[in-house]
Amino acid sequence: MENTVFGPTTSKVQTVEMLIESFPTQIREIIEVLRSVAKANMPGAYEFVYHNALNYKLPESPGTWICYISAQRNYVRLGFFFGANLLDPKKRLEGTGKRMRHIKVRTVVEAGTDELVELIRQAWADADVLTKK
Repeated sequence: MENTVFGPTTSKVQTVEMLIESFPTQIREIIEVLRSVAKANMPGAYEFVYHNALNYKLPESPGTWICYISAQRNYVRLGFFFGANLLDPKKRLEGTGKRMRHIKVRTVVEAGTDELVELIRQAWADADVLTKK
């Protein structure tokens, strides 16, 4: 049952595609670009739905979550589980906790920027290094 998960508070099975289709067009288009960028820069990552968001982790390591894509009312949040470790020269990452950070993506153009590609690549490389320690 790839790309399918039971919802966190219901027994309803939800696929990635079903989740994406449930959002308004503007949000759905941003999610689709972010999803494409994530898949292109994290080859082999396991994609799944959890807490109404797309999540990505290393397939062989159940505890190594990398990033998530979560729809909000007027933007899409691209979050990194270990975002505090990422190089962020433009200081776009938000958050004050020990490890999680996110970026608010408001347009399709912004979703495909080199800046976001680089953050996803860094997160993927960092996760791979963590599993080899």
